[in-house]
Amino acid sequence: MDEETAANHDLVGPVIRSGNLAEAVIDAVEEDNPDCDVLVLDRDDYVRIHTLGTCRLTRASLEKALGEPFPLASLEIDMPAFRGRMKTRTDEYIWFYDHAEQEQ
Repeated sequence: MDEETAANHDLVGPVIRSGNLAEAVIDAVEEDNPDCDVLVLDRDDYVRIHTLGTCRLTRASLEKALGEPFPLASLEIDMPAFRGRMKTRTDEYIWFYDHAEQEQ
Protein backbone atom coordinates (compact mmCIF):
# COMPACT_ATOMS: atom_id res chain seq x y z
CA MET A 1 0.00 0.00 0.00
CA ASP A 2 1.45 3.37 -0.95
CA GLU A 3 1.11 6.54 1.16
CA GLU A 4 -1.69 8.01 -0.98
CA THR A 5 -3.78 4.87 -0.59
CA ALA A 6 -2.96 4.78 3.12
CA ALA A 7 -4.25 8.33 3.55
CA ASN A 8 -7.68 7.16 2.43
CA HIS A 9 -7.89 4.43 5.09
CA ASP A 10 -8.41 4.54 8.86
CA LEU A 11 -4.73 3.91 9.61
CA VAL A 12 -3.43 4.84 13.05
CA GLY A 13 -0.14 4.56 14.90
CA PRO A 14 3.14 6.23 15.78
CA VAL A 15 5.67 8.14 13.73
CA ILE A 16 9.14 7.37 15.12
CA ARG A 17 12.57 8.80 14.35
CA SER A 18 14.59 6.27 12.35
CA GLY A 19 16.98 4.01 14.21
CA ASN A 20 17.10 1.07 16.59
CA LEU A 21 14.08 2.26 18.55
CA ALA A 22 11.96 2.48 15.39
CA GLU A 23 12.95 -1.07 14.44
CA ALA A 24 11.99 -2.28 17.92
CA VAL A 25 8.64 -0.47 17.75
CA ILE A 26 7.91 -2.15 14.40
CA ASP A 27 8.63 -5.56 15.92
CA ALA A 28 6.57 -4.78 19.02
CA VAL A 29 3.58 -3.46 17.04
CA GLU A 30 3.65 -6.62 14.92
CA GLU A 31 3.64 -8.74 18.09
CA ASP A 32 0.91 -6.70 19.82
CA ASN A 33 -1.37 -6.65 16.76
CA PRO A 34 -1.18 -10.23 15.48
CA ASP A 35 -4.40 -10.08 13.46
CA CYS A 36 -3.51 -6.82 11.70
CA ASP A 37 -1.37 -5.91 8.74
CA VAL A 38 1.32 -3.46 9.84
CA LEU A 39 2.10 -0.73 7.32
CA VAL A 40 5.63 0.67 7.60
CA LEU A 41 6.53 3.74 5.56
CA ASP A 42 10.26 4.55 5.83
CA ARG A 43 10.97 8.22 5.14
CA ASP A 44 14.72 8.11 5.96
CA ASP A 45 14.52 10.47 8.97
CA TYR A 46 11.36 8.92 10.39
CA VAL A 47 9.19 5.82 10.07
CA ARG A 48 5.39 5.70 10.02
CA ILE A 49 4.09 2.54 11.70
CA HIS A 50 0.35 2.06 11.22
CA THR A 51 -2.43 -0.49 11.46
CA LEU A 52 -6.05 -0.23 10.44
CA GLY A 53 -8.45 1.14 13.07
CA THR A 54 -6.51 0.41 16.27
CA CYS A 55 -2.79 0.07 16.98
CA ARG A 56 -1.56 -1.33 20.30
CA LEU A 57 1.98 -1.11 21.70
CA THR A 58 2.87 -2.65 25.06
CA ARG A 59 5.88 -1.97 27.21
CA ALA A 60 6.49 -5.72 27.50
CA SER A 61 6.74 -6.27 23.74
CA LEU A 62 8.89 -3.16 23.25
CA GLU A 63 11.27 -4.21 26.02
CA LYS A 64 11.45 -7.69 24.49
CA ALA A 65 12.33 -6.20 21.09
CA LEU A 66 14.91 -3.81 22.59
CA GLY A 67 16.36 -6.37 24.99
CA GLU A 68 16.30 -3.89 27.88
CA PRO A 69 13.88 -2.01 30.16
CA PHE A 70 12.17 0.93 28.48
CA PRO A 71 9.47 3.13 30.03
CA LEU A 72 6.85 3.91 27.38
CA ALA A 73 6.86 7.60 28.32
CA SER A 74 10.43 7.75 26.93
CA LEU A 75 9.04 6.84 23.51
CA GLU A 76 7.54 10.30 23.19
CA ILE A 77 11.02 11.84 22.83
CA ASP A 78 11.46 9.96 19.54
CA MET A 79 7.81 10.16 18.46
CA PRO A 80 7.35 13.57 16.81
CA ALA A 81 3.86 12.66 15.61
CA PHE A 82 1.23 9.99 15.38
CA ARG A 83 -1.90 9.34 13.38
CA GLY A 84 -5.28 8.99 15.10
CA ARG A 85 -6.06 9.54 18.75
CA MET A 86 -3.84 8.15 21.48
CA LYS A 87 -4.64 6.61 24.86
CA THR A 88 -1.64 6.21 27.18
CA ARG A 89 -1.02 3.99 30.17
CA THR A 90 2.26 3.12 31.87
CA ASP A 91 2.30 -0.32 30.24
CA GLU A 92 0.42 0.28 26.98
CA TYR A 93 -0.21 2.87 24.27
CA ILE A 94 -3.22 2.57 21.99
CA TRP A 95 -3.84 4.64 18.89
CA PHE A 96 -7.34 4.56 17.47
CA TYR A 97 -9.50 6.24 14.90
CA ASP A 98 -12.55 8.03 16.25
CA HIS A 99 -15.30 8.16 13.62
CA ALA A 100 -17.40 10.35 15.94
CA GLU A 101 -14.98 13.25 15.31
CA GLN A 102 -15.87 13.29 11.62
CA GLU A 103 -19.58 13.44 12.37
CA GLN A 104 -19.26 16.62 14.45
